[in-house]
Amino acid sequence: MLKNTKIGLIAFICFGATFAAQAQKVIKEGTAIYTVEYDLPVGQESMAAMLPKEFKVQFKGDNSKFKMDMGMYATEVIYNSTTKESLSLTDVPMQNKKIAVKMNQEQTDKMQEMQAGEKDVEVTTTTETKKVAGYNCTKYILKDKISGESVDVWATTDITIPANSLTSSIKNVKGVPIEFSSNARGMKSKMTLKSITEESVTDIKMDIPTGYETMTFEDVLSQMGG
Repeated sequence: MLKNTKIGLIAFICFGATFAAQAQKVIKEGTAIYTVEYDLPVGQESMAAMLPKEFKVQFKGDNSKFKMDMGMYATEVIYNSTTKESLSLTDVPMQNKKIAVKMNQEQTDKMQEMQAGEKDVEVTTTTETKKVAGYNCTKYILKDKISGESVDVWATTDITIPANSLTSSIKNVKGVPIEFSSNARGMKSKMTLKSITEESVTDIKMDIPTGYETMTFEDVLSQMGG
C-alpha cells in the first residue's frame, strides 16, 4: 500500500511539472504593446500631451525594437537580450539629422545608470497576486538602498518573451515584467502591458542604416556632461 502511495505521489509530481511546463508559453516572435502613464516634475506637466501613450515593442529571436515618437524627433531602440547590446537610432527632421549610437553591455548599463541614477536594489518577493492583461502576476518590491525609494513590479511566469530595452534594467525578478515603473532624470513613467500578439515580424538587425551619422558612447557622454 505504501509503495503504491509513493508511486502515485511521484506520478502526481511529474504530472504537475509537465503541466507547469506546458502552461508557460514561450513566444519567440511577436508584438507587445504597453500603455504609459506619466508623473512629471512640477512645471513640466504640459509635456504630457506631447508624450506617447503607448509603446509598441516588436521582438524576434534575441532582438527587439521599439520606437518613441516625440513629434520633433523620433528614437528607435534595438536591443539584443543575449549580448545586451543596444542600438539607438534618432531622427531629427527639423535639423535634417539622423544619429546612430551603438553600445555594448557595459555602456548600456552605464547609460541606464545615468538616466535613472546609481542604484543598489534590494528585491522583495511578495505573496500579492493579480491579473494584468490576462496574465497571472506576482508583485515584487524593488527598493533602492541608496535613495530609499521603492517601486512595484508585477511579473508573470505564464509566458516567456525576450527582454527588451524597456524591461532589461529590471533584475532579479522571476518572469516577464508586466507592470513596472521607471524614472529617467525626474520623468517618472508607469508601463502596463496591454497585449502580446504572437505574429510574424520582419528581421530586426543590429546594423546602422545608411544615412545615419555615427556617434560613439564617449561622444554622447560629453554632450550629456558625463
